[in-house]
Amino acid sequence: MIDTLESVYNGMRRAGKALIAPLRSGNGPNKFQLSAVDTATTTHDGDSGWAKRPPATIGCPRCGNDILQHNAYDDIDCPRCVASFNADEFSELELRGLTCPVCRDEMVHGQRHPEAFDIVEWATCDSCRYHWEFKHSYS
Repeated sequence: MIDTLESVYNGMRRAGKALIAPLRSGNGPNKFQLSAVDTATTTHDGDSGWAKRPPATIGCPRCGNDILQHNAYDDIDCPRCVASFNADEFSELELRGLTCPVCRDEMVHGQRHPEAFDIVEWATCDSCRYHWEFKHSYS
């Protein structure tokens, strides 16, 4: 009886592995491949628009210290030296990272149209799946 149950279990296990095999991508952290449609539904919360951009950490060009810009329209003032920049100068400064407004972890960010924009266009938090998009039009 035990041999029969073990045989059935092993057969079901092999069948499951055969069904999953085409979805496997390798031995890395991403075990499965998903289509763009599937990955687009993995975010739980999000915002769009420059006004709702997550807090940014910027490198001070004068002293090298980190400057936290809480809001996209705040002035950028270094807490360590006298450097001060307008919010409009954001694209000219070194962006070191964006902080998730939900869980406070660092976000993955990037540009989709670097030839058209000098600013970050999207950011996603791998911890809580919050996603931000810079909305724009081509007109």
